[in-house]
Amino acid sequence: VLLKEGKIILFVMAGTDSSASSRQSSFNSLAKDLELPLEQGCLTIVVLGASGDLAKKKTFPALYHLFEQGFLQSGEVHIVGYARTNLSDDGLRGRIRAYLKGASEEHVSEFLQLIKYVSGSYDSGEGFEKLNKEISDYEMSNNSGSSRRLFYLALPPSVYPSVCKMIRTYCMSPTSRFGWTRVIVEKPFGRDLDSAEELSSQLGELFEEDQLYRIDHYLGKELVQNLLVLRFANRLFLPLWNRDNVDNIQIVFREDFGTDGRGGYFDQYGIIRDIIQNHLLQAGFLFGCNGKACIS
Repeated sequence: VLLKEGKIILFVMAGTDSSASSRQSSFNSLAKDLELPLEQGCLTIVVLGASGDLAKKKTFPALYHLFEQGFLQSGEVHIVGYARTNLSDDGLRGRIRAYLKGASEEHVSEFLQLIKYVSGSYDSGEGFEKLNKEISDYEMSNNSGSSRRLFYLALPPSVYPSVCKMIRTYCMSPTSRFGWTRVIVEKPFGRDLDSAEELSSQLGELFEEDQLYRIDHYLGKELVQNLLVLRFANRLFLPLWNRDNVDNIQIVFREDFGTDGRGGYFDQYGIIRDIIQNHLLQAGFLFGCNGKACIS
């Protein structure tokens, strides 16, 4: 899925050769045809909240799959985990390894060697100075002349303002190098409309709009992505899949585990706000029926 001039472009890469190099070559060719800029050089991905539930279950496995498919090159990408937990590099790698089951051991080991860990507070400059030093040291050793920095906030919204202030103060891409700084913030975006607008205003004072990405990781699931193709790229379903022809939608969400360390987060934001108003309702909107819906 590519985004060009505000429009979503869906594509499928087919063929007998499914190697990483082949997929990367196909992607590069398509991007060239669509006149999308291809960037090369040093890329640092910083996962803030690296010791948390979201990072180990979703963010790092997603980065691994991008690496395995050839979209993250070992000579160009550097991944840094940042959190308050006192961990070593190997300690974080061990936590991540447990969630990469079934993957090639050779690929996993190569991927984990790209990951470093920095421990620090979310509201003090000392930790972010260490983080910036880690990033800058890698950029200097890479000798590419570029500085692309992507910050992924796998954190509760309550710490977004303080973390973004620290990023703005200590960790922006240096103007002396070609590159950019981008910040990805996860849902839920505030507790209600007022807090969401306040949070948006606070982040807007620190970054330009094209530097901010607000996402819901659930929409990246393969099943949810397939709904887009099934509905909007299907001539049979497209004219029929609407509220006039669909009686109701039933969405069932089940987990075979408990809160598993997420209790503090759920106590503050609530399981209904976290799951229903974000993940499940947005999945329901993909059906676009505007009719009756049942969520359980």
